[in-house]
Amino acid sequence: MKSCPLIVGLDIGTNKSTLSTGNFNAAGQVEIMSVSTVKSRGMERGLISNLTDVAGMVEEVVRKAEEKLNSRKGAAKAFEMRKFKISSVYATIGGEHIIGNNSRSTLNLSNRPVQINRQNISRLIDAAKFSEVSMDKEILHVLEQEFVINGSQRLKNPIGIFGKNLALNLHIISCDSSQMNTVIKAVNRAGLDVEGVVFSGLATSSCVLSEQEKQNGVILLELGAGVSNVLFFKDGSLFYTSILPQGGSDITEKIAQHFGIDFTQAEQLKMQYRNLYSEYAQNTDEKIIIKKSSSLYESIKKSELAAIIDGQLNCLFKAITDELNSAQILGKAKEGIVIAGGMAFMDGIIEKLEEISKTKVTLGIMRGFVSNVPGISNTAYSTGVGLVTHILNKKVKNSERSDTITKGGILNGLITKVKSIYEDYF
Repeated sequence: MKSCPLIVGLDIGTNKSTLSTGNFNAAGQVEIMSVSTVKSRGMERGLISNLTDVAGMVEEVVRKAEEKLNSRKGAAKAFEMRKFKISSVYATIGGEHIIGNNSRSTLNLSNRPVQINRQNISRLIDAAKFSEVSMDKEILHVLEQEFVINGSQRLKNPIGIFGKNLALNLHIISCDSSQMNTVIKAVNRAGLDVEGVVFSGLATSSCVLSEQEKQNGVILLELGAGVSNVLFFKDGSLFYTSILPQGGSDITEKIAQHFGIDFTQAEQLKMQYRNLYSEYAQNTDEKIIIKKSSSLYESIKKSELAAIIDGQLNCLFKAITDELNSAQILGKAKEGIVIAGGMAFMDGIIEKLEEISKTKVTLGIMRGFVSNVPGISNTAYSTGVGLVTHILNKKVKNSERSDTITKGGILNGLITKVKSIYEDYF
């Protein structure tokens, strides 16, 4: 069997794990061909707690994905193969160990103005990476924000501009080395290679935020089961990354423990927050029936249930709002807060977050791709789908950069490279 030619994205989450596949269609659009989901095992707050369980879970979701791909009408003909076989994936990584820092890298070009080239930019990025080198950290992403020429001229692309010195403002996302190695090891145990690792929050942003939102200023709040990712974009670039060790499962577990019910039932009750809260606000005695873990049925007050959910939401959203205010971000987000993740569909959550943050809140909309997959518009799939979108868009960007060097044929490409080297050192 041949290897699958698709981009395969594996999102290993606390409660569920998703494997998404996609590629460019004939029109040059990102097309998501399949999305498969399984219940996660061996995960706690975005971190792997049992390597064997995670490896088995990865094998399970890969089998489901291969079955879906092989059942697609015309799939074999389209890819000139008898069967799809997934052999490698891109994987997400999340958890409280993720760190995002803003950095600045500078380069003195010459005593006289010289034309800035791509090698200058590469040297700036390498210098930024070197400054972040640590025995226990791995750099995941080095994201350009803006270039500054001669200390004053600010622009996104300085290629071809003349200057004496060049600075680059960046956002660097790093992770714990041991956590990255554990993710790779778990995927390898499932018989797969890892082509790359991407921060889960960045992957999500690729398919739920528009370019206009990123330009005007927007906060992405990804409400996961174990952790909450907070990202702030402005002028088209990422400026802030934070991970809070709180998520939807904290609320669910609190409900389950308080009433002595299983996690599934507690999750269903949590998602009805808006209806419950109206009863809570009116302080009525209306009751609902629950099934206890002992298989006995019992009636409880809606207001009592709502009070527990409300208290947990207040705690979570106050922590997020306090952090955003401390970083002086809320006032810069003209587009407000966009929420994603499984908890984003909790009834009444938008109104609650607006009440606490005093900021406009909207539900993320899946965008930037085409697909015939049922239910693909649900932001519960945003990280897995966003991972595929992120990788494909990155390939386009890298290809465009390569084209600027080789445009005009091999000879012109060589001349350009030699000229750039000369300008760099002389």
